[in-house]
Amino acid sequence: MILQRLYQLAERERLLDDPAFLRIPIQCIVTIARDGSYLGLIDVRQREEVAGKRGGPPKVRVTGGRSVLVPVRPIQWDKKQTKWKTTDPASSGDEKPACFLADTIARALPIERLIDADAREKFQAQRSTFWRFLKFAANQTSDPALESVARLQEQFQSAEFQERLANDVEQAGLGFADLCSFVWEPDGGQLLLERPEVLAWWRAFYAADLETQQAGQFRGLCQLTEEVTAIAPSIKSKISGLIPVGGRAETYLVTGLTSAESYNLDGAISGMVSQRGVDGFTRALNALIANELPSSLDKMRRTAQRVGNVLFLFWTREPVNSGFDALFSASTDEVDATLKALHSGRESSALEDVNQFYMLAISGNSARVVVRDYLETPLPNLKQHLVQWFEDLRIADSSKDGAGKPTSTIPLWLLAVSTSLDMDQVAPDTPSRLVHAAIYGGPISDSILTACLRRLRAEGSAGFRTPRMALIKLALLRRNIPVTETLNPDDSHPAYVCGRLMAVFEQIQYAALGDVNANVTDKFFGSFSAAPAMILGRLQIGARQHLRKIRGEKPGFAYTLDKLLTEVSSQLVEPPKGKLSLHDQGRFALGYYHQKARRFEEVAERQAAKAEKEAAITTA
Repeated sequence: MILQRLYQLAERERLLDDPAFLRIPIQCIVTIARDGSYLGLIDVRQREEVAGKRGGPPKVRVTGGRSVLVPVRPIQWDKKQTKWKTTDPASSGDEKPACFLADTIARALPIERLIDADAREKFQAQRSTFWRFLKFAANQTSDPALESVARLQEQFQSAEFQERLANDVEQAGLGFADLCSFVWEPDGGQLLLERPEVLAWWRAFYAADLETQQAGQFRGLCQLTEEVTAIAPSIKSKISGLIPVGGRAETYLVTGLTSAESYNLDGAISGMVSQRGVDGFTRALNALIANELPSSLDKMRRTAQRVGNVLFLFWTREPVNSGFDALFSASTDEVDATLKALHSGRESSALEDVNQFYMLAISGNSARVVVRDYLETPLPNLKQHLVQWFEDLRIADSSKDGAGKPTSTIPLWLLAVSTSLDMDQVAPDTPSRLVHAAIYGGPISDSILTACLRRLRAEGSAGFRTPRMALIKLALLRRNIPVTETLNPDDSHPAYVCGRLMAVFEQIQYAALGDVNANVTDKFFGSFSAAPAMILGRLQIGARQHLRKIRGEKPGFAYTLDKLLTEVSSQLVEPPKGKLSLHDQGRFALGYYHQKARRFEEVAERQAAKAEKEAAITTA
């Protein structure tokens, strides 16, 4: 099912129109004179200034490159058949593969000083393949540009030339893994891979090679193209862009069943996927990962989002904005605009009725792609559930800028990291579980609620951050437990009231003693939230003692705090007996948080009123 949906996407986006080439960015252009001499390197990456961390100086971020059609598969010399052939990028042996006219700097140029000694032999073997094939292509085509570039290799043995290349790479800030291609000076900036003669020759070479390799292969009905064609005995799809997820710069999606399930079909033949099918789902995956679907005219509309070590890829059967990207946004304006669009239903209702939404979650494991989850649902259902997601998340914002006002602008990565100390320790399935609940409108696993409460016990008062509390609220609502986004003074549930009392005790202690190393919440939250009856009396005694101290210094303030304590206490008929359930512990945490957020809101309101009054006086 997954591969079918990806292949359908490739067909829709016309990613298979030119099967001999892939469009990818190169970072470096090597300029060659008419006589084959080296003229210099050009760095074609984009640069943008970004703000520094923690108020530091701005930094320059280098990304991208020049988008070019490059050969889809590398080449290799076949010793047995004594001819050139295309091959798997990870093939082994003495004859190392290389890519025609577009390969890494280390595979194309002799920059030995920049390469670790133990890796030089491998790169030299790949470089040999690169230049021998380039000369082969020049002889086959008699193309003057290819012939001139081929002569560059005559200078490779010169130590002076090698040092010049290494210096140019260093000065440009390029890495030896960056991709480079070539420009012939008389072409005025046109790459060799943009010359019609070179493109036509590679297409013919690739088609003839593919036909030769498929001769004698098992033939069957491809499960993706639905054509009877050759089925390759081994399939490895090169997937780019997973390196931050735990994989290498290039990882592989391997298809096929085990021998016990293969119905006497060996290896990948059991998967019954043709080369065109493999190219289709590979190109679709890479386009999704790179956020480069041709139909995405809006460059801000992403098709890939990363949370920890999981990459979420999403698309629709027909190209429309699903609104799903808002799950990962930290922008209030973007979330508000998405919710407005979802509520108003600006997309064609007829199109929505037949459109489908797809989501694939993947991560890297060494050199393999791991499928974490796959979901699909009708687009109208997704939009309905997204609206519900943000409504269920909405909670008082206790941050400095939030001033206790409700917010639902909480990106998914902040929800995920709320379950752990940091992102590296988030359970691998947590991001996928959250996305699953957002897409289908289902409940949140109790294990996620447990993880949030465990962090509160470990972190004390500092752990009550808005994303974590929004996740707790969401988990309770999805279990049909009525909780509100802000303080509910009419909620008399004992667990909720006890949580409010915890916040009042903390406020009274602060008024009496100021900042202390460990406040009442830091010391007693774990025990009070688990079994309130065991600790409530002790905390009440402590609060009364603090109030006596405050009366001697600020009697008016003491009266206000005493009144607040009495009002909240009156909601508690009797402390809950025994140990609170998991869900009631969540209620306790929300009671504490709501009470504290209400205090922040009151402070902000007083400051705003004071500022307005001062402004009025100044104007008068």
